[in-house]
Amino acid sequence: MKTERRGGTAPWAKVLGAVLLTPALALAAYFAIADHRQEAREQDAFEATRQDAARFADALVAEKGLTPSDQDVRDALEGFTTGGPPFGTFVEARPTEHGTRLFVEFTRGYERTVPVFGPADAVTSRCFIIDLPKAGPARPRVTAHGSRESCASVAASTPN
Repeated sequence: MKTERRGGTAPWAKVLGAVLLTPALALAAYFAIADHRQEAREQDAFEATRQDAARFADALVAEKGLTPSDQDVRDALEGFTTGGPPFGTFVEARPTEHGTRLFVEFTRGYERTVPVFGPADAVTSRCFIIDLPKAGPARPRVTAHGSRESCASVAASTPN
């Protein structure tokens, strides 16, 4: 008599499936972890731009005073980035009722984890409004904007 087997999977097929599925799951886990780490590095770089803007504002006031010219701001940005790549771009300066308003974009680099379709180095940018008071011991006020807002659009939409 011949015994017929129904509804079962051959043992060799189960082993082959497990052997093929294990590397696929490991690769998926690797990419998920790498993506999470890259997002963390990007967020750290993005938040570092806030510190850069605050340090720049303090250095600008200490070096050039409370009413710097456009060239003073450019010179201060160049001096602020000595020894490394430039990471600040001056966009515009405006006089206001209470002092001077500067629009400056700060950029920070970070490393991409799995650079399959592009370079390993990436950058994140952020626009800042730096309000310098006319006089007094008041410190400059630094206002950060989102990553999707360009400094040109922020400057165009910000009244004096």
